[in-house]
Amino acid sequence: MVNVQPRYARLRSRESGEIYGWENIELISDRSFDIWIKRIQAGQRQVSRGILIASIMEEYNKDAWHEIVGRCEEAGVDAFELNMSCPHGLPERKMGAAMGENPDILEEVCGW
Repeated sequence: MVNVQPRYARLRSRESGEIYGWENIELISDRSFDIWIKRIQAGQRQVSRGILIASIMEEYNKDAWHEIVGRCEEAGVDAFELNMSCPHGLPERKMGAAMGENPDILEEVCGW
């Protein structure tokens, strides 16, 4: 893996070109979970030092969280960042910020 930088885009004024904000341009990946698992495995084979952290987001479903964490661990992930703040998550499925804004759901999911 050569370029592992976060992906942000500058929001510029059309009139002046002045930067007035930043936007996360990756949002939710368009790649399948199986592709990510293969990339995790390839990355772990190529890197001899350090740790691999996966940023994951899932809906409010215990089995789904167990699956994503388990498959990532099997692929070689060392640590997790649980994305419970993404405003682009699917609120109707209690994903991202919709989950993180509810302390009871947040506590339950972290407990899983």
